Amino acid sequence: MSEFRPAIIRMHQNGTEKREISRLLSVPESTVRYAIKRFEETGSNHDRKGRGRKRTARAPRNIRRAKGINQRNPSSNVNSKRKLAKKLGESATSAWRILREDLGLKPFKYLERQKLTDEAKKKRLDRARALLRRFSRGRHERDPRVSV
Repeated sequence: MSEFRPAIIRMHQNGTEKREISRLLSVPESTVRYAIKRFEETGSNHDRKGRGRKRTARAPRNIRRAKGINQRNPSSNVNSKRKLAKKLGESATSAWRILREDLGLKPFKYLERQKLTDEAKKKRLDRARALLRRFSRGRHERDPRVSV
């Protein structure tokens, strides 16, 4: 929309109303208001300072730092996403994305669990069905053994 700014400013200086400028140039009225406001604040129709490329947590510098931290202690508790985020000065989500998407790591630990036998699976299924029968009839609301 920046290509419309000079025309918007010229029309505004000639006394054309904002709604009319919007209609004539086929741009949203908010675009016209912002262009005029920018011109009145800065005296020019150029972008304000700080526009353009924004700072990102996943900048190459942060990725290199995270890689270095991870290489120094590859299997240490020091490498949690929370601790990495603190060292990088970024959010935990950003640290997680760096670990997952940029370094190709899986930032979580697999925990050993008890293996489910066929017998245990059948028992779970039977109990789940019993609970479903009990709750579907509303018996849980009437049962005096169940305290709410």
